[in-house]
Amino acid sequence: MQQMWSDIDAYIESHLIPEDPILTQTLKNTDDKGFPDHLAVAANQGMLLQMLIEMNKCKRVLELGTFAAYSTMWLARALPEDGYILTIEGRDTHAALAQENINNAKLKQSVELKVGRAADIIRALPADFEPFDFIFIDADKQSYPEYLELCLERSHSGTIIFLDNVIRAGDIMNPENVKPSIQGIRDMYALMQNHPRLRSSTALQTVGSKGHDGFALAIVK
Repeated sequence: MQQMWSDIDAYIESHLIPEDPILTQTLKNTDDKGFPDHLAVAANQGMLLQMLIEMNKCKRVLELGTFAAYSTMWLARALPEDGYILTIEGRDTHAALAQENINNAKLKQSVELKVGRAADIIRALPADFEPFDFIFIDADKQSYPEYLELCLERSHSGTIIFLDNVIRAGDIMNPENVKPSIQGIRDMYALMQNHPRLRSSTALQTVGSKGHDGFALAIVK
C-alpha cells in the first residue's frame, strides 16, 4: 500500500503542484547536507498550507518546528510581501540548515527564525506582540497540548491553527502504546474537545508518501 500511496502523491504533484526554484533549491540543499527528507511536509501538503493562508488572507504566521524550512517556504509564498513568519526550531543542527535555506531563498517576506524550546520562546514574546493569523504546529508531539494553549494566547478571533501528524498510523487508538508522543496527541484531542476558545475543530486522516497520518484543524472563537 505504501508504494501505491507514494505513487499517487507523485501523480498529484506532477499534475497540480508547479515546480518552484526556491522549493527545489531547499530540498536539494537539505539532501546535499545529508538530512532526511521524510521530516519535511509533502509538496501536496505544502500546497494545502499555502491555500489555507491565501483563502484567509493571512499576514502573520507562527510555525513550531522548522526543520530545514521547506514548510516555511510554502507558508511564506502564500503571504503578501509585507507578511511575517516567526518560525521556531529546537535543534541547533536543524536551525542552522533552516537559516541557510532561508538566506538562500531571498524571500521578500520577513522570516524570523528563533532557536530553542518553542514553549519558552512563545512565553518570552512581549505582551503587546501582534497576534498571528495562521499557526502551524509540527514539533514534538508530547508538547502539543501545551503548544495549543500557548498559541491560543497569541491568536485572535478567526486565527487558524493547523496541527500536523496527529494520527500516527493509528497508534493513537492503541491503548498499549503509551509513548509520550502518542499520549501527547491523545491529550491534544481531549483539550480540543469543547475548548472554550475554539469555534470549531476537526481532524482528517491522510495517506501518501508520508504514510498513514493526518492533521487537526481549528478556528479560534
